[in-house]
Amino acid sequence: MKVKTKLSLILAAVISQPLLAIEITVQVFDPTEQAVPDVVVYATPLMDIENLAVNTNQLVIDQADTKFAPYVTVLQKGQTIKFINKDDITHHIYSVSGENRFEFKIKSGNERMTQRLGTAEEVAMGCNIHDWMSGFALVVDTPYFGKTNASGRLTLELPELGQYQITVWHPQLETDGNRMSETVTLTEAAQSFNLTLPKKLLPIPEQSGQDDFDFLEEY
Repeated sequence: MKVKTKLSLILAAVISQPLLAIEITVQVFDPTEQAVPDVVVYATPLMDIENLAVNTNQLVIDQADTKFAPYVTVLQKGQTIKFINKDDITHHIYSVSGENRFEFKIKSGNERMTQRLGTAEEVAMGCNIHDWMSGFALVVDTPYFGKTNASGRLTLELPELGQYQITVWHPQLETDGNRMSETVTLTEAAQSFNLTLPKKLLPIPEQSGQDDFDFLEEY
């Protein structure tokens, strides 16, 4: 009995140990070997994974200084976006096209939530009052995503070793679908990959209008 009890304790200890995290670090460069910050990177498993994780972080996009902040962001299919108006004026937010359509007015200091975005696609956003405002949200069908930091680097925690498609996306990336992808095979618990964009990003449109904006009374 003592041997059996000891064996049971050992098995319980082994089972209770957390699985080793699989980490992938992606470094994004432009053709001149300069690091590219604030681009979306996401990893799509190319093998079956049981109980694929669901991202539960609430995505927030502010309206501040008559701009979308951040200009570019990413969320998992099925999530919502919370818009918070930090300006002292009303905004009339809308999505430009696609399946994930929304449109609403949001007064100063208020917040609005979209319905769950159920289609993986690029969502372009604007404001009917301030037509220079533009922003983008990428809806992806994977929980493994983020944006590169100031050094053009992002580390993702993945569930297991195997093949993944690593995709880089930005609305100013002048490629088919504004993205590029590479298939990588993870064979170690921590691996790093460098991805070089085929072109430099186009300039982001100026996010400002006339200084003395005539406020529309109907808003």
